[in-house]
Amino acid sequence: MKKILPLLALLALSASAPKSPPAGCEILWDNYGVPHLFAKTNEGLLYGYGYAQAEAHADLILRLYGQSRGRGAEFLGETYAEADRYVLLNSIPERAKTWYDVQKPDFKKLLDAFARGINDYAVKHPSQISASVKPYLPVTGVDVLAHSMRVIHYAFVAPSGAARAAAAQLPEPNGSNTWAIAPKRSASGKALLLTNPHLPWQDYYTYFEAQLSAPGLDAYGITRIGFPAMTMFFTPDFATAQTVNTNDGQDFYELTLQDGGYRFDGQTKAFSTKKKTLKIRQKDGSLKEETLTVKESVHGPIVAEKGGKAVAMRVAGLDQPGMLQQYWDLMWAKNLKGFQAVMSRLQVPMFTYSYADQEGHILNLFNAEVPRRNAGDAKTWNGVVPGDKSENLWKTYLRYDELPKAIDPPSGWLQNCNESPWTVTFPMPNDPKNFPAYLAPPPGMSFRTQRSVRMLMEDEKISFDELIRYKHSTRMELADRIMDDLTKAVGPAENAAATEALAVLKIWDRQCNADSRGAVLFEAFVQEWTKPAGGTGRLGTASPLFAKPWNPADPINTPDGIAKPADAVKALETAARQVKKVHGSLDVAWGTVYRFKIPAPDGSHTDVPANGGPGPLGVFRVMSFGATGRAMENPTR
Repeated sequence: MKKILPLLALLALSASAPKSPPAGCEILWDNYGVPHLFAKTNEGLLYGYGYAQAEAHADLILRLYGQSRGRGAEFLGETYAEADRYVLLNSIPERAKTWYDVQKPDFKKLLDAFARGINDYAVKHPSQISASVKPYLPVTGVDVLAHSMRVIHYAFVAPSGAARAAAAQLPEPNGSNTWAIAPKRSASGKALLLTNPHLPWQDYYTYFEAQLSAPGLDAYGITRIGFPAMTMFFTPDFATAQTVNTNDGQDFYELTLQDGGYRFDGQTKAFSTKKKTLKIRQKDGSLKEETLTVKESVHGPIVAEKGGKAVAMRVAGLDQPGMLQQYWDLMWAKNLKGFQAVMSRLQVPMFTYSYADQEGHILNLFNAEVPRRNAGDAKTWNGVVPGDKSENLWKTYLRYDELPKAIDPPSGWLQNCNESPWTVTFPMPNDPKNFPAYLAPPPGMSFRTQRSVRMLMEDEKISFDELIRYKHSTRMELADRIMDDLTKAVGPAENAAATEALAVLKIWDRQCNADSRGAVLFEAFVQEWTKPAGGTGRLGTASPLFAKPWNPADPINTPDGIAKPADAVKALETAARQVKKVHGSLDVAWGTVYRFKIPAPDGSHTDVPANGGPGPLGVFRVMSFGATGRAMENPTR
């Protein structure tokens, strides 16, 4: 089989042998810190994969696996207690054991091999393991499943209340992009795939890059740290990528409490109740024990009780234990038919998939375990629904053939920037009327999505170099929609603050590169201008701030203009005063204010000028920053 490695000569593989090669797998680390693994058996490959991940991130993996047991606080302290409560509330350790018991024997061996690789690295290199996480050793195949469940089902599908609250404070915290370009729109005549995830750079969001080679397999790509199979990758036959999609797999039900239980179908039904113990390490080294009472209705665990009412949470996919097996098997697909055969199992509960292959096919799939609900739309199920009748209690999911997908569209391109599945290309390949109203929000486009579509529409033949350049585009689509109206509104008669600010914006390149001057001022203006409508985080194409609303018939040129020019001028004046007060000048460079701060193992940091910016402003290279101007880290654990 044709190997990928020769095509990656630029990775400059290190000539040195591995420090301590694991048995059954050769690991070559290149100068970029990427391991290339070669094994004669699948067990050897997964053993080496676990070993390599531990060599790069042992402390992180052990801490995450410990948290998936609900034992983060037991050894690491109070900081981890809230996350442990959520793990115990949702019975992740118990369900992971159930999942493990029903895995196919061959795949169970692979899970065990992956865990054994982590353990053996720790045994051979004890000095590389922090004392605080050594109690989590050894790890098992059950831990691998528990960790994957915690990340996918309880961070992406059903985040805790604390996580949702923290995420709500961020402007578009998840901002992944994917493109699939058909040969007819490619300068080379070959299909192209863009994989462009944007997630925090730590914790369980961390990605691990590698090449995996065994008889019949040669894959290069990334996975979430601690996972035993790649989630985004390419092989000699095809490439695939994911974006977080709009699927709602977390539902909340309001229950009426009665006689120690709850009302359901006209009767009083008893809760299922379990006592669990949370251990919390104190600063003096002692342990405090906290007893948790976990109550469950037929819907799921109770997450709140107040005034004779309770709220139960139901999460999609917990009855589908084959997620990691599907990820593994997907790497072995050879063509579009094989890819769809694996995806049709619907074991991965969410994510939009993009695909391109050597035969020139492209695909965009709204992959999801979509609950088959009795009625309602996406807005209905995004809230709290009545839980007193069985008619609202879903038990099955839509089939693969019932999900929106697009294959080889006439446009020659497909894209997704976390939006609903309707606008992946134009003309729209799927009519929302042909799908349940609860499947996804109605058609709409963020400014980032519009920027994505514009770049694709305006280039009939995209070269590889252009693909890379577009991937790094920091142009603010919003500026192109409103700068003309803002210029007219300021006029020559406005006060000096607005006039001076406008002069800076007129010569600004409308990008947020490190050296862009005017981007900081424009962002400050947008923050002021959008305050009456909920702030930048709520800025969308349906906002009333625009003179012309979004029109599906003109999807990338609307909305347009400013509805209330006088208010915009006042916002510009306020923003100008703030920027000058804080930064000393209106044309401060973007990279002076916004920085990438990268930690090193020795505790030091590399601090460099940043580029990229807020997705709501129409930046394709979306980047979130904290209040200090540093790149946004994970807001929750």
